[in-house]
Amino acid sequence: MRAGALHRSLLVASVAAILAATLSPIAGEELERWFGCVVCGERGTADVLVNVLLFLPLGAALAAAGMPLRRAMLGCALLSAGVEFAQLYIPGRDPSLGDIVFNTVGSGLGAVLVATAPFWLLPARPRRSQLSRAAAVAAAALCYLTGWLLAPALPERQYFALWTPNLGHLEWYRGRVWEASIGDLQIPTGPLRNSSAVRDLLLAPEGFSLRVRALAGPRTAALGALVALYDETEREILLLGPDRDDLVFRVRTRAAAWRLDEPDIRVSNALRSVAPGDSLDVTVRGSRGRYSMAVNSTGRSGLGFTVGSGWALLMYPEALPGWLRTFLTLAWVAALWAPAGFWARTRSDVWIAGGALAVALLGAPAVMPLRATPLLQWAAAGLGGLAGAALHLVLERYPPARPSTLANSPMQRSMRA
Repeated sequence: MRAGALHRSLLVASVAAILAATLSPIAGEELERWFGCVVCGERGTADVLVNVLLFLPLGAALAAAGMPLRRAMLGCALLSAGVEFAQLYIPGRDPSLGDIVFNTVGSGLGAVLVATAPFWLLPARPRRSQLSRAAAVAAAALCYLTGWLLAPALPERQYFALWTPNLGHLEWYRGRVWEASIGDLQIPTGPLRNSSAVRDLLLAPEGFSLRVRALAGPRTAALGALVALYDETEREILLLGPDRDDLVFRVRTRAAAWRLDEPDIRVSNALRSVAPGDSLDVTVRGSRGRYSMAVNSTGRSGLGFTVGSGWALLMYPEALPGWLRTFLTLAWVAALWAPAGFWARTRSDVWIAGGALAVALLGAPAVMPLRATPLLQWAAAGLGGLAGAALHLVLERYPPARPSTLANSPMQRSMRA
């Protein structure tokens, strides 16, 4: 493919991905107007990171086509502003100044990566080993950080229990709760005088047991609440409820405190055989990040987050099918270890990368509230490293332009300016 055709293809693909991600309606989202906000909402940090990543490929494509840095960033800023204006008329979308700012930052980062590509794609041999080892350590650190962020973090405030609440951001589950308890402690609807005891039970080292007895309601079209706990500032502490045929449980984690997205613990099709009017007996047990859930004595164990759950901290659409969540988890693990394989040069580099991988995939679940790393994720990590190494061999055979040929390019002149 000729360079011009390749650049055009990259530009078209980047713009198409941006428009598809930003201009589609979001059903059921509670509309909030953030016009003058930069870091907005309960998942503001996650939105910042996603906005940067969304426009990074477009900035890279413009830079690869020879557009100067300032013009590339200006064009991306205008595109982002147009998208935000269009979102005023799209259901479920919340336009904000922050989206424009961080979209523009992402485009600039992509352009800089392209301009400096020959320096990090094919570095000198000693530097290549340093990059491989640093990438392996960084991947291991991200696995531990994932576990730390997904650990429960409950504020010391008064809690309020809600049974089948009708809340704006959740579907109304039209069942009826008869009884709810955590351990031996009853959880009546309304303000909880024993909020500190509830918090201690949920964070107990030996684990907790949540049980809810109810009358089943009709199937919901999205996530609803059977029982939920909120604090006095209306922050969600705990939620147990149906999502179509799935049963969902989530408890507040450090990720929420850092304004990241929060994945949930989910049993697919757990409610498929439950008809409206049936008795519903749900039990959730949790200990150090390992969970089990049972519906009318039919249970499933081995639930919980893994080192591959990091992608869900950035964006976790609740409607994703199970196979797509599995694919994203495996792709995330592979991407973590691809850079270490890409820069690995010597046997020592390979041994260090392998050691870091073992320390991460074995060690993180041992010391963090994560369940044991599944074999598929081990395989994905290994394949990611091999894919990185294969990509480097291709680049060595067909190298990009050397740094000297970029010295007088429009991109380099713009950066120097």
